[in-house]
Amino acid sequence: MGMSIVHDSPQCIWVPVKPAVTLYCGGLVGIDISAPSEGVEMLPAAAGVANKTNNDIPFGLIIGTNRKNPLFDTTYKCEYITSPAAADAHDGASIEYFGVEGPYAKGDPVPMVKVAILDPCSVIRAPLYSGAIGTAPTLLTATAGDTDGLGVTTNTMQFTSTADNDGTIYCRTGANAGAYRALDSASATVHTWDVAMRSDTAIGDTFVGVPMRTHGSSTVLIGATCNGYIDCSKNPTKVGTDLWSVTVLRLDLRDAGRENVEFRFNANHFANFITPAVGA
Repeated sequence: MGMSIVHDSPQCIWVPVKPAVTLYCGGLVGIDISAPSEGVEMLPAAAGVANKTNNDIPFGLIIGTNRKNPLFDTTYKCEYITSPAAADAHDGASIEYFGVEGPYAKGDPVPMVKVAILDPCSVIRAPLYSGAIGTAPTLLTATAGDTDGLGVTTNTMQFTSTADNDGTIYCRTGANAGAYRALDSASATVHTWDVAMRSDTAIGDTFVGVPMRTHGSSTVLIGATCNGYIDCSKNPTKVGTDLWSVTVLRLDLRDAGRENVEFRFNANHFANFITPAVGA
């Protein structure tokens, strides 16, 4: 489970883990610029428009740990590693670490993670869940159709769409199965779009909706704690307050429980607080 890089990671490196934190494989890591430490931590949540308040950089994606006896988290469905407190330098001599490459000393009893580095060209594939790992976007069943193929009424979707084409609906079964459309209705039950589907929508047709586009600029919420999925229960917003600004390249909603999106972080997320010295 978790995210993966499908194109263009510059390199993979081993890095120390921040003391007294837990890191999850398949999750995004960063360095909290408000309180820098000796290691990486799970990427802090976005704050402000396109994370302008926090301004933390998406440093990389965890692809492994140096713990000899791996641990598995049944909630987040992934391997994880927990770093001891800074004062416990020897970790009680009870946990063995191994396999670290690069410039680090072999046998140094320090928890580390292997990270696939990110830059603005890196393409990430993320599963889409609604609020928690394993919870698929709500299956929508039509209770009223449209003879022009321009809308449908369903049970309540897991988010409320906007009139700004910031969300997508996909027809999973019925005469229009396979069709994607951009939502332009500010509702969680009445869904409309501008480009007609090939057939009428009808009672009993099923759909699924997510708060992002099929391609292009979108604002998304990274799933809490493990940072290994995109939470599609968050309402979309063009302003992007407390959300990440991304470019969607591929959205796949065909299979229930396997919905996913491929995206790049927009370049503004890779420049932060650095201020030139006076006279520079």
